Amino acid sequence: MTLKAAKAELRSAKRAIENMKSADNFEIFEEEWRSFLNSLEKVWNKAERGCQHCRNTFQPWQGQFSKDRRKDQLLKYLKQARDADNHSIQEVTEVKPGHRTMNFVNPNGGHIKDMRIVNGQVVHYEGDPMIVADHPPTVVALKIKNSGNWYNPPREHMGVALKSTHPVEIAELGLTYYQSFLDKAEEKFFKTKP
Repeated sequence: MTLKAAKAELRSAKRAIENMKSADNFEIFEEEWRSFLNSLEKVWNKAERGCQHCRNTFQPWQGQFSKDRRKDQLLKYLKQARDADNHSIQEVTEVKPGHRTMNFVNPNGGHIKDMRIVNGQVVHYEGDPMIVADHPPTVVALKIKNSGNWYNPPREHMGVALKSTHPVEIAELGLTYYQSFLDKAEEKFFKTKP
């Protein structure tokens, strides 16, 4: 037995992330996200198959990782998003439209004496200093429903807050976790002890 098949799926998941990063349109990005979700779940399944020769010791050892997959927001979301994609027709990502924010430099607020906006553009402004920021469109993971339960995009992973719900950030953290899982499985079940 070997982890060769699980490692191949991990490489596929990594390629999907790279393809997401370089996608020049949303359709390709979404295809790669779905590919990532499927490859990542295959890492888990193929690791189990590769450890059948030592199932009696592998399954108890795997228990902590199984618990993580049930309890950790990010890991649970990845599994449920994959299942929702495979067993329903719901969307798992969307493009959040770009927008513009205007905030006073002073975080406690300020005063606007006069402001005129024409066709979405500020053509005249008098008042306390403001910071105007344009935020481009971005892709976000969506709340999904699977087996009658709703799953929100993760806000944290292993107790650490995520910076966003962008699928690339979620995917990279998931990939790191599953790489660590395979490394530990290989060390425990396939390295010969001196």
